[in-house]
Amino acid sequence: MEKKDCFFIGSIFKLHGYKGKIILFNENDVSLNFEETEYLLIEKEGILIPFFVEKISSYKSNNFLIEFEDIKNEDEAKKLLNSNVFTSYKLIYENTEFSLEKKIIGFKIIDKQFGDLGNIQTINNQSSQALVFVINNNKEFCFPLENQFISSIEIEQKIVYTKIPKEIIDLN
Repeated sequence: MEKKDCFFIGSIFKLHGYKGKIILFNENDVSLNFEETEYLLIEKEGILIPFFVEKISSYKSNNFLIEFEDIKNEDEAKKLLNSNVFTSYKLIYENTEFSLEKKIIGFKIIDKQFGDLGNIQTINNQSSQALVFVINNNKEFCFPLENQFISSIEIEQKIVYTKIPKEIIDLN
């Protein structure tokens, strides 16, 4: 999996005990569904490596306590210290009911077919389906906040890449 398809959670900053458990600082206030999180991606020398999760839980404020399947002692866990941790963007979206909403307001929308469509003005989640409102040169349109329309999100560049049908853009 490439970094562009992943969401940065935070970094491993501390060990917990001597049996290989680690504490991950949840820098981006991500909500994870602990039952469905099978693995996390840890960056080593620029490469994302999947580490399968045996157990994960909240630990104090903005931290996760994680036990990986193949990390069983302090020496193995020390090798992960200060590593960045990512997860699939799709997993974050599906499991957080889009806790990213507040973070992506103002992001640029770049569509695969139509290019720069403008910036996210707001997200309305008051209805059964959340809608992303985009404004560009005083023209506004909206589209449903669904996986089928969002290809990826580049948090650092503040860009949301989309595949929005022309009919949805023209509908507004």
